Amino acid sequence: MTLGQFPGQKHIWGIAGTEIEATVGDSDAQAFYVNAAHAAANDANYGTDPDDPLDTLQELIDRSTGVSAIASPALRAGDSIYINGNIAESVIVTEDVPANCRLIGARPGIDAPVWTAATAAGTALTLWQSGWTVGGFRFTAGAAGRAIKLEWVPASGYVANRTAIVGNYFDGAWGGLYGIELSGAPFDVRIIGNEFREYRRGDASAFAIITTDASEANAYMCVVENNIFWENENHVGSLGNDRGFNLSLFKGNVFHEGVLIAATRMLDLRGGTRGKNIVTQNTFCGDYSNTGGYYANAANPGNWVGNIAEDVAEAEVGDNGWTVAPPAA
Repeated sequence: MTLGQFPGQKHIWGIAGTEIEATVGDSDAQAFYVNAAHAAANDANYGTDPDDPLDTLQELIDRSTGVSAIASPALRAGDSIYINGNIAESVIVTEDVPANCRLIGARPGIDAPVWTAATAAGTALTLWQSGWTVGGFRFTAGAAGRAIKLEWVPASGYVANRTAIVGNYFDGAWGGLYGIELSGAPFDVRIIGNEFREYRRGDASAFAIITTDASEANAYMCVVENNIFWENENHVGSLGNDRGFNLSLFKGNVFHEGVLIAATRMLDLRGGTRGKNIVTQNTFCGDYSNTGGYYANAANPGNWVGNIAEDVAEAEVGDNGWTVAPPAA
């Protein structure tokens, strides 16, 4: 990853090995730096120089909403924020913060900046605005915490659509509640190249990815691609099995049944009212059936062909391990 330059200059940003590996920012885009561990870190700084970073991400959000006493420089649409150091904040990107910004951990891979919520049961990052990219972090949950929550509730002004969550580690640390929560039906969300591990509450309530409030609709036209799910109580599902994804793509993911933490629900897509999801090129470990935690939408099961499953005893799996139909009872 190459860090951004100073405001007014083009800068290269991205996450190695992902579809956003090398993208050129707009010529007038700003780059901000947050690093609480830096000796010069101070929320009175401009934050546009990596040698004089901001102390908190919240200060930059507050500047953008008029809460801070410091009016500028503030975020504009298309800006990038680089976090080079661990962060322990619960941040809400409200609907009046500019859209289409990039929030990037400045060290890629396993050594990515660790982001925990301010409290054990808190949410590290809540998005109510559209078009944000979040990548390059190691989210570590508290005892009952969430890493990222996306909300789409138009009546409240929440429109977390077109979010890209790319190249992160989601570490439940044997206690986290949710890795990513989609509430209210965010659409065009991209969840790509992440690792989800050790979300466990002991009562089967923990999920790597979960859809919750569906009062508006169900999450739709989302892409969940090239992620690793292992050692979670549940990988992908919904509360009450009555919410889910519609018209979405699940491709190239690995769903492991777990060793120390056995997964109850592997990929549960029962809740989407319209269904017709495309599920292909995934690796399905364990029992490829409803009993094993794999569910398609009953009314519109969608396309579940071209996955690799080890359970060749099922009629829905060919002798060569390729899935030929949605999972059944």
